[in-house]
Amino acid sequence: MAAYEALYRKWRPQSFDDIVAQPHITRTLKNQILRGKTAHAYLFTGSRGTGKTTCARIFAKAVNCLHPVDGNPCLECEICRDADAGALTDLIEIDGASNNGVDEVRGLRDNAAFLPVRCQYKVYIIDEVHMMSAGAFNALLKMIEEPPAYVKFIFATTEIHKVPATILSRCQRFDFRRILPADIAGRIQYIASHEDFTVTDAAAHRIAVLSDGGMRDALSLLDQCAAVSDEIGTETVEEAVGVAGTESVFEVLRAVAAHDAAAALERIDLLYRQSKDMTRFADEISAQLRCIMLLKTAPDSAALPDIMPGDLEALRALSGQMTLGAVLEALSAVRACCDRMTRAGNRRMELEMTLIRLCSDLRTQQGDVSALTERISALEAALEALRQNGIPAQSAAAARPQRQHSAPAQNLQVQGKTDTAQYTPVRDWQSVLEHFHEVNPSVSGLLQGSEAYVIEDKNILLMIVRSRLFKELFTAKDAATLGAAAQKVLGKKFAIRYKCVESEEEKTAPADVLLSRARTQGIEVTEQNHP
Repeated sequence: MAAYEALYRKWRPQSFDDIVAQPHITRTLKNQILRGKTAHAYLFTGSRGTGKTTCARIFAKAVNCLHPVDGNPCLECEICRDADAGALTDLIEIDGASNNGVDEVRGLRDNAAFLPVRCQYKVYIIDEVHMMSAGAFNALLKMIEEPPAYVKFIFATTEIHKVPATILSRCQRFDFRRILPADIAGRIQYIASHEDFTVTDAAAHRIAVLSDGGMRDALSLLDQCAAVSDEIGTETVEEAVGVAGTESVFEVLRAVAAHDAAAALERIDLLYRQSKDMTRFADEISAQLRCIMLLKTAPDSAALPDIMPGDLEALRALSGQMTLGAVLEALSAVRACCDRMTRAGNRRMELEMTLIRLCSDLRTQQGDVSALTERISALEAALEALRQNGIPAQSAAAARPQRQHSAPAQNLQVQGKTDTAQYTPVRDWQSVLEHFHEVNPSVSGLLQGSEAYVIEDKNILLMIVRSRLFKELFTAKDAATLGAAAQKVLGKKFAIRYKCVESEEEKTAPADVLLSRARTQGIEVTEQNHP
């Protein structure tokens, strides 16, 4: 009985045309081979499973193939067959992680001095080259700068920032992109059609998302799922891989949005008893929070990840239950939790603490938003009443609960009639109000018709305000904003004080004012006395 071969090895691309989602690289390499203008050193960089080593092997076959086809290896000549079987001595693969010393590089340099045995070129593929030591890089430097004409180097790395600039400058660099979920899902379905198992579209998409842009990871997951069932669905994927599933993620996020810590903890307890990986579950939560963030900020953007239709509806519903600030706060907290879980002894506890904190924080945030909404509504109602009647909307102000100010603006107490001769009028007061309006239009509307005076010896700016509503709504924060506007216009910093001076209309009951205006305009008024 033949030994079983893993899917990622069995379905490894054999030509440039088989490589998925890297056309910008394969097209360039094929053209170089066709024109005979290949370089002596290449650097392939990108995340794991994107085809770096595979592409290097195909290139090594293509430059030595006896009968190349449009820049691809023919796969039939003895060079191609021996390369695929690992029997080609002129193709040398080196692991940079375990052969990272100066002595190993010196041995490589000595070996490179010999002519190829069977091929036109001797090709060295050094994987994980960033793991080499500084001394090894220095020993390698001279060799890749002026190598023999029959030697070519291909370096592969997932951490390009660790490769010295002296090496980078002597190589042609190719950046391998993460493979999109749609491309991975398509490749999975293609492989499934040639194997003895079936995969649903939803399961293929689930595997593609879990693989995080790596084809090798995706095929390894597919291998696991095929060992569980010949008919692979999303349940098979979740069972084989040990993930909780999107419904569990949505259940926790709904509990967070409703600040229901008990419901979130119950779901965590259920998953823990099912032996689900808490770290992976936290990663899934952060992935779905990212989707919600993108839905709220750029619903039509190309950056929006590939989401299944069923998941999209659930995400939109969650998006409507959470503010953008709450989503960002939750995403930051969960990502920090994921970092801590790598070092924590009890990962379940870390996740539970994060969810409890999020439920409490969201409750506080929603309370703050409600209070702010009430204040804005009261201000809008008051301003509308002022525009229509010239009187403050006392009913709206009375209906609004009184808010405690931590640092209320102080009034300047003036007994009796203000002696304006002792004060200097502010001639540019209207300009100050215009600057203040840009920052706080609601409160600035209550300052219409006001006057301002400067008390020079005390460095005070005194406002004479003719609206009682201003006294209720003007806070220390508003005073600081107004002071900044005054300093911008007047060129000097003042302490802000105010005095409310009621107009004759304000001293009269609002109902009497309306009746008086109606009679003045000739409107018939009927007064009724109710028992």
